Parts: sequence; C-alpha cells; structure tokens
Amino acid sequence: MNENEKKNIGKWFKMLFFIIILIGAGYFFGSICEKIGESYDLIFTPSKELLTLLLWFILAFFAVMVSSGLVAALVRPTWFGIIAFVLSGLAMLIGWQVTIGSCILVLIYILISAFYVINVVKEMNQRIKFSVSPISEGQAILSIVLILLVCGSIYFPYSEYIKEEGFSIPEFYIEKLMEQMEKRIGAQFSPLQQRMAINEFREEFNKIIDGLIERIKPYEKFIPIAISLGLFMPLVTITRLLFWIPAGILSIIFLLLKALGLTKTVSETKEVQRLVIS
Repeated sequence: MNENEKKNIGKWFKMLFFIIILIGAGYFFGSICEKIGESYDLIFTPSKELLTLLLWFILAFFAVMVSSGLVAALVRPTWFGIIAFVLSGLAMLIGWQVTIGSCILVLIYILISAFYVINVVKEMNQRIKFSVSPISEGQAILSIVLILLVCGSIYFPYSEYIKEEGFSIPEFYIEKLMEQMEKRIGAQFSPLQQRMAINEFREEFNKIIDGLIERIKPYEKFIPIAISLGLFMPLVTITRLLFWIPAGILSIIFLLLKALGLTKTVSETKEVQRLVIS
C-alpha cells in the first residue's frame, strides 16, 4: 500500500467519523422529540420540568447544527454528504417514532438538508478563502425544519388525546383564576359569609367553564394546530438569539482540527473566463 492510498483511507475514516457524529446528533434530536411528545402537557403548566425540556431541545438543536456544518464543510463528494443526512434522518425516526406524520417531517428535513449541502459546497467553491459564514448562514432554513419537527412532536400526541378524551382547560389555569377571584370575593364579605359566597362562586364558575368547553367542542380538532403554531414563533425567536453559538463552536472546531493536523488549508489556482471587449 503506497502513501497516497494510505492518505485516501485516512480521509475516508475522518469523513466517516463526522458522519457518525451527525447520525448520533440525529438520533439524539429524535429522542428529544419523543420526550417532548410524551410530556406535551407540560406546555400548559410553566415549571422546572418545562425549562429542563427546553434546555434539552436547545442542546439537541446545537448538536444537529454543529454536526451538519461539519459534514457540509468537510465531507466530499457532495453526494456522500447527502447520504450522511439521509442516515441522520433515519436515526431521527429511530429515536422518535415511525408514523406517517413523523416520516413526512423527516423527509422534509432530508430534502432541506440536501439543498443545504449543495448550497454550502457551491458557496465555498465561489469564495477565495475558507469561511464559516456560508456554513452558518445556510443553516437558517435547516433550523426552521428542526423547529417544525419539535412542533410536530407536540401536535401528533396532543391531537390523538383530543380525539380520545376531548379538550379540557388545564386545571393549573382554572385553579389560579379561581384563587384570584376567591380572594376578591372574600374581601367583600364577613368571615361568616365568605365560605357560602365562595361555594356559590365555585358552582357558578364551574358552570361557566363547562359551557365554554361545550362552545369550543366543535372546533377542538384545531386546537393542537393552534398550540403548535403558537410555539413555533417563540422557538424561532429563541434559536435566532442563540444562532451565534453553533457558528462559534464550528469556528473553534475548525481551528482545533487544523491544529491537530486533521485538516489543512489547500491553495488552488483556477482558470477564470471573462467576457471583455476585443
């Protein structure tokens, strides 16, 4: 085995390493989608558990963004990078769940990822010097798809729950509202009359809630869509505010890879054709 063959084998092993990282990140993101789907009811009750779930999503989001940037920048030929994203999409399904809805969303992820890889390669070929900019800038659409996956992980189980159990207003909000109203009512009556007034209020309040649910019932199938869409923009805002972190991590990783000798900068001389007046 000559020196060139050894170098080529070494390159393939390095590319395989980056692909495995992307596949692992895909599985991790899929498992977080599954976790969110199992705990969709936490969305209605602000708590430490909800914050923890959000932090897990951000961590999985960063993992996919960083690993996708590495694959798009370093894995060649281009079709090999696209295959890497196909495998990461399959890993997402394994970590999440295989349903018609999840398969459609993952297919969208794969298609957008293929477009992302092709676009990054094209942009990098047009630049004189290597830069992280085309890698991170191209991830805007990819980040939207990842957020759609999370919203889908909430929509599917909640939609099934609505079909089986029907819509109900979370007890957390009912209790909070009742507590506030009871305090106001209690302030208007003497201690002896407070209990009677509060009991009467609870009966009337429950009737109002029941009536409200009955009026909502014909439209309850649209509630999961509304909840998912309502979460979409806040998640987009959060990820946009933190978008500099994956780009920063990628910059550091590229510097480390170069320092360790795993990558190198190659200068190329290209023949350029221009149209001029003869």
